[in-house]
Amino acid sequence: MTGTDDLVRDLATAAPGLEALRREHVADYHALLPQVFLGDVTRWLRTTAPAPAAASVLAVLERHWTSGDEAVRNAIAASFLENLEPEDAALRAALGPGLRAELRASESWTPGHPDQPT
Repeated sequence: MTGTDDLVRDLATAAPGLEALRREHVADYHALLPQVFLGDVTRWLRTTAPAPAAASVLAVLERHWTSGDEAVRNAIAASFLENLEPEDAALRAALGPGLRAELRASESWTPGHPDQPT
């Protein structure tokens, strides 16, 4: 299983622009906050990432979604997927099968539904 340090390292390796973002994040917060950093990654993908880098980052997120520990999966779900907007159609379309399924499940969740955990 991979952890959040592995995820962040692999993201920065996949897209050099994320290494600069990671350094800035650590300078601002004096630590790496994976949840906050993944929100930054979402915004970077939306506004700055060149297409090849975006594809590499999405592949890393998919790989860690399937191999990551609970902290990794929670960070990806709560801070990457939940930050995707309906207008992020290209990003949504490029998600791998695991991330796409999680996004679909989170968007269809309704409180108090008898088939869903509370």
